[in-house]
Amino acid sequence: MPLDFTLTPEQEEIKALAHEFAEKEIRPVAPHYDETEEFPWPVLKKAHEVGLTPVAVMPEVYGGGGLDVISNMLIAEELHWGCAGIAVAITGTGLA
Repeated sequence: MPLDFTLTPEQEEIKALAHEFAEKEIRPVAPHYDETEEFPWPVLKKAHEVGLTPVAVMPEVYGGGGLDVISNMLIAEELHWGCAGIAVAITGTGLA
């Protein structure tokens, strides 16, 4: 039986949300944070508000969003498209 990597409708929505966030919230400010080396707290807070932080992947019983691993990968991929440095600041908290 072949593997099917077709995204579910929910995964497509998450990918679109993450792409739009990267385009509107990350890319415009990325040069500023690269130049100043400040931590992008405002961007991180916005990402949390829309559900694009590692908390979204945590199981619901622990207060997370219960997203699957593919959704987590899609979020990370789109955020890194915006700016790898800011994306690591957002997704890095899930590495612990």
